[in-house]
Amino acid sequence: MVELSVVARAHSGVAARGASRRWRAMLRSNRFTLGGGLLFAIVLPELFHPAFRGAGAWANYEPGRIEPTLVASTLALIASHISLRRVGMMPLVEDKALILPSFLACFGLALGLLVAGHEPLGRYHFTLGLIFGVAWYFLVALARGRAGSPRLACIGALPPTEELLATNIDWQFLLEAEMPGDVYGLVVQDGANLDEAWTRVLTRAVVRGIPVYELSHLRERVLGRVRISERPDRVFGSLLPSLPYLRIKRLVDTLAVIPALALALPVMAIVCVLIRLESPGPMIFPQARLGYRGRPFTCYKLRSMRSDVSGPAFTQEGDPRVTRVGRVIRKWRIDELPQLVNILRGEMSWIGPRPEAVSLARLYARSIPNYAYRHAVRPGISGWAAVHQGNVALGDEASLKLEYDFYYIKHFSVWLDILIVLMTIRTVLTGFGSR
Repeated sequence: MVELSVVARAHSGVAARGASRRWRAMLRSNRFTLGGGLLFAIVLPELFHPAFRGAGAWANYEPGRIEPTLVASTLALIASHISLRRVGMMPLVEDKALILPSFLACFGLALGLLVAGHEPLGRYHFTLGLIFGVAWYFLVALARGRAGSPRLACIGALPPTEELLATNIDWQFLLEAEMPGDVYGLVVQDGANLDEAWTRVLTRAVVRGIPVYELSHLRERVLGRVRISERPDRVFGSLLPSLPYLRIKRLVDTLAVIPALALALPVMAIVCVLIRLESPGPMIFPQARLGYRGRPFTCYKLRSMRSDVSGPAFTQEGDPRVTRVGRVIRKWRIDELPQLVNILRGEMSWIGPRPEAVSLARLYARSIPNYAYRHAVRPGISGWAAVHQGNVALGDEASLKLEYDFYYIKHFSVWLDILIVLMTIRTVLTGFGSR
């Protein structure tokens, strides 16, 4: 009886682990997430529609006629799912923090198209589609978090770097050439010379749809940084940002900056008066900076520091030169508003590496290898390094900032720009990184 009890418990444990694996796999499935969203946000509200309105959307159905709001809500939810899926694949992304902004943006766009097309708006479908859609995706994100950290199997006894060990990853170290169960991926050391047994393990992993990462590539995906290499040609080679996207981005920058300037001018006028009342000196601070393809340009900012006190070209923590008005406009990034003129002139973009003062850029170029790669795209008002690191000065912080910039250039895309916009909103609201 004891032996049978032990066997029963063993089988029970195996079954529980199998059910747990199936549950985690289902949570990771895009079909499950999107299907549940369409069911709870679109299908069920439509089925219960007669209880609230006395007639469903199809009660007065006419052949060939499609209910515009129902279609718009469906497309908005699908667009939200695609946006979250693509942006969620980026490093350093907290899924729950992006759900509401993504849904508001997609449903807002759908609403604008309905209004522009003079189509009747069904508030019932639109409101419940937005509310139930956000609720469903929040529940899925919470369930994924409770299901445990993603498990990665590292081939060999050598551990990953301390940075990777500090992340939310459950590491498993494989010392024998056996295929592990329930892992998100396998990790091999860069340039590892694996024998035939390990090669078969990697082959089985790929066949089963389990990704295999080199350690440096995994570090890049998880930390959102590209390490500064002694041989940059191995990392970048003939790397160039997408030229079509560079042109599209320039067009979008121009179209967006014109209405933004109209809204920003009254704010800048009020702040200029406050700056002049607090301390003597110019209201606009021009500074020579290095920009696209290493060309110098004049970058404009609202003056936030005393002009009668000398100091370094960068702002230090607790810098005494910063005025009272300056502290406020720096926290809310209002001092950057004059750079809308730089965007209009094509010298800057909304999103890109922050431009450095010419003197500081030349100092970095002498001390940091491959610094000039950051000039492959237009500098921006906000950027990948800015939303993660804030303002930095010299030394290791500047090297770390450059690794963020290299990641942005290497993965230059509309999805990364969208993610930076969402994170910039968080940065402005929290005052992160201001000095």
